[in-house]
Amino acid sequence: MSTAVWAFIGVVAGGLLTVAAQATAESLKARAAARARHEQRERATRQFQRDTLIELQAAMADYRAALDRDRTQLLPLRSTEQQLSAARARYQMLVHRVSSSAAREAALAWETAALPWFQGDDSGTAAAEAEAWETAMRVTGEAVRATD
Repeated sequence: MSTAVWAFIGVVAGGLLTVAAQATAESLKARAAARARHEQRERATRQFQRDTLIELQAAMADYRAALDRDRTQLLPLRSTEQQLSAARARYQMLVHRVSSSAAREAALAWETAALPWFQGDDSGTAAAEAEAWETAMRVTGEAVRATD
């Protein structure tokens, strides 16, 4: 075989190796970018859940305070009813955004214990409400720490 043929084979082989190397490099870059996007989404999801849990704790405190104000009113006031309605709406929106089923169930259990107590129903007791409150705060706090 002449040197021209060997040179041609060398050029073709070199070109194929270059194309293969570029394809491999692009594939590795694409995988790294996909991994980075996935990790970024995971971080954003954890941060969203953390923020939601913290907001839920604050909403529960507002809801509890509004229930207490409503219970202590001799006559229902429109402003108190509006505050209670707004606090409950915020609580309900946030409780269903939480991905932690334990935190969601604890928050819902607190509301179940709180409503009879604050509304003057004989089936509710202050001790049951306080215990459910402590449990809900502990469980949501643990869920917040789990997002770190």
